[in-house]
Amino acid sequence: MFCAYAVFVAFVSLLPGGSAQLGGWDKLLHFLTYGVFVVLGYSIVTSSMAYLIICLAIVAFSALVEVGQAFVPGRFMSGYDMLANIAGAAVAAFILRFLTSLRSGR
Repeated sequence: MFCAYAVFVAFVSLLPGGSAQLGGWDKLLHFLTYGVFVVLGYSIVTSSMAYLIICLAIVAFSALVEVGQAFVPGRFMSGYDMLANIAGAAVAAFILRFLTSLRSGR
């Protein structure tokens, strides 16, 4: 599921066109997309270090997709999109970490 989601995100993000039709929802969708990505990453790891690596890989993937958009007609690279991606990944990681610590009693 994780890999399929990565392919889906890359495909949709690199389609020609733009996100103008999304209006004010664009940054929220970036936030949620990468938050879900981190949640899916959590389901495939077995250690805290592996989870950290997955989270960093997701952020790196996000940066590569943003750079890739600079070469797609009708798309552009956006630092604000990147910030929304990182924020979504970070918030999801912190929430999962908090819930995991509650469950384990730490």
